[in-house]
Amino acid sequence: MTPGGARRSPSRRDAARASRAETVRRLAGPSPGLVPAPVPPSVSRLPAAAAGPTAALPVRGGPGLALVTAAVGRHRRLMAAGIGAGLLWTATKLAAPLLVAHTVDAGVLGDDSGQLWLGVALFAGLAVVGAGFAGLRRYYGQCLAYVVEADLRDRLLARVVRLPAAFHDRHPSGVLVARATTDLQQAQQPVINIPIMVSNLVMLVGTAILLARIDPVLTMVAMAPAVAVFAVAVRLTRRLGPRALDLQSELGVLASTVEESIAGVRTTKGLGTEDDERRRVRDQAGQVQRAALRLNSVRATYLPLAELLPAFGLVGVLWIGGLRVADGALTVGELVQFSYFGLLIVGPLRIAGMTASQLKRAVVSAGLVAAILDEEQEPIAARAAAGTRAGSTADPGAETTAGGTAGTTAGASGSTAGTAARTATTGTTGTARAAARRTVPATAPVSATAGPGGGLEVRFEGVTFGYAPGRQVLRELDLVVPAGECVAVVGATGSGKSTLGALVPRFYDVGAGRVCVGGRDVRDWSLADLRAQLGVGFEDAFLFSGTVRDNLRFGAPEADDEQLRAAVRLAGAQDVVAGRPGGYDALVGERGLGLSGGQRQRLALARTLVADPPVLLLDSPTSAVDPAKEAEIVASLATVVRGRTTILVAHRPAVIGLADRVVLLEGGRVAATGTHEDLLESSPRYRQVLVAHSGDLDDPDADPDPGPGAPAGRGALAMS
Repeated sequence: MTPGGARRSPSRRDAARASRAETVRRLAGPSPGLVPAPVPPSVSRLPAAAAGPTAALPVRGGPGLALVTAAVGRHRRLMAAGIGAGLLWTATKLAAPLLVAHTVDAGVLGDDSGQLWLGVALFAGLAVVGAGFAGLRRYYGQCLAYVVEADLRDRLLARVVRLPAAFHDRHPSGVLVARATTDLQQAQQPVINIPIMVSNLVMLVGTAILLARIDPVLTMVAMAPAVAVFAVAVRLTRRLGPRALDLQSELGVLASTVEESIAGVRTTKGLGTEDDERRRVRDQAGQVQRAALRLNSVRATYLPLAELLPAFGLVGVLWIGGLRVADGALTVGELVQFSYFGLLIVGPLRIAGMTASQLKRAVVSAGLVAAILDEEQEPIAARAAAGTRAGSTADPGAETTAGGTAGTTAGASGSTAGTAARTATTGTTGTARAAARRTVPATAPVSATAGPGGGLEVRFEGVTFGYAPGRQVLRELDLVVPAGECVAVVGATGSGKSTLGALVPRFYDVGAGRVCVGGRDVRDWSLADLRAQLGVGFEDAFLFSGTVRDNLRFGAPEADDEQLRAAVRLAGAQDVVAGRPGGYDALVGERGLGLSGGQRQRLALARTLVADPPVLLLDSPTSAVDPAKEAEIVASLATVVRGRTTILVAHRPAVIGLADRVVLLEGGRVAATGTHEDLLESSPRYRQVLVAHSGDLDDPDADPDPGPGAPAGRGALAMS
């Protein structure tokens, strides 16, 4: 509502919706490293919003075909079983016309009732046996397809959680969900038909051989449609490629739009924009519908030819074959046999056209998945370079990406069973992480390894970093956090506070300079060892579906109940657990939406503390709690940070007061450092930042005007 009580004009809302849709579509668009492919006029004439995401993506799908082929090759037994059943089915089909020809000539025309009844009985038996093999062919084909789909999904999700944070910044979660669901479902469709395609090919070859022995000329008439159908299939796949890619891209955008709409339903209700959101989803669904219609228009043009051409072949067989029977060149039984074989090849030829259509869309979908699998993942192992100390080499398979990246990706599962499975499968890795926390690799310099309380030194040396070329967030920053010291990082929005914390666990790598933990460049640690030393707490607390206990143990599955209770007590979350039926076994709901923001933040803080890491990186740990609860958490944190290296991104004086030292960031550099009291007296800019963020600084010298270019209030801290 505007101040005058009137809502914004529809044109502005439509423009806002179009802008949001275009942003999501652009993010879902071409991945780096993909080879541009030409777009046919039918696609290039589309509006930019529809054609944009597909214009630079590959349509030939070579990587997609290679991906599916390799996945199928890992399950040769299932494939062999399906093909074997298909070949036996083909044998029954090829035997039937031969049996019919003999029965007609000997039993019907020869007036031999014994041969007639024998032929009928054998034909019935062949039909029953063939039906059984047809069922086995389909069963093994489906088993193979589902196993391949599951394998590819496992590979995709394993890759997604290991991709760097920069990748997730560029790709909406809904698009990644679409890649793991609709694209993989499309990719596995032709796999079901592998036994069918092989058996149909053998049937065509066998039919040609058997017919050629009887009448080569009539054989050419009967088999001519096969060549025509093959030409139609080639033309069909060429025209389907861009349209299939367009459809799969639009489906990814739709998934992202729906995911965002559902996740933001409370905001939608609060602003009264339900109709606007419905129109936004409907508009994107319309894009999908139009892309699907463009795809189906091509299929509707070519697939009838795959139905029609075999019929022409059968007509030719009946016409020319009838003339040859009249001339005595063929028997009636042989003509019936030719006609039967003509009917047999109609099905395979029709299926060939449908399979060509299906295969092209599958290859395109698999190509989109292959593009993600080709993305460079985080460097799991320690950097191996001349003169560089190699860190301990934990098993890469035992390393789990920490922080918001894993949270964003795993959030799509949203089920209690999923959380239980995560807990079960991370038990071994949790033990490994615990061992890594207890023992710092021996290659770290002893003088810089640990402080009196077990913390590790964190050092930033000439660090320069930006999320995009030419847009630096940190500029030649130097900062040392001695082992066991608690440092509060303060600054205006955009000054680089949270970025500083994101560089320590290597969510991003520096552009210049280096970040050291325990005296070693973070690039010389393996990710498993490095992140085992760190406890990361985000302002936007994320909880998984499942129980309170599952969430607390997420980073430390080996923790016992006593450790959980101690962490909950330190985080001031006792009332959160006690206030829910079932206590630690209570379900928290998808993303913890059944809890208040402050409750989620306290449980997330407790989860960080359960791991008992030597280094804590906390981003605004009390931003979502009220002052009374903040005082309780601050009192608990005073015990937690004692002797532990801690970097606090903080705005509230109560939290800043926990720090041994305060660092003020300005323009990506350290502008001032000292105690809270020292900076209040000596730094006008420090006072301005505190007033801008909290507005409750009781200091007569503080200037309420933050100055030109400074923000008027606190912004998002996820990447400030």
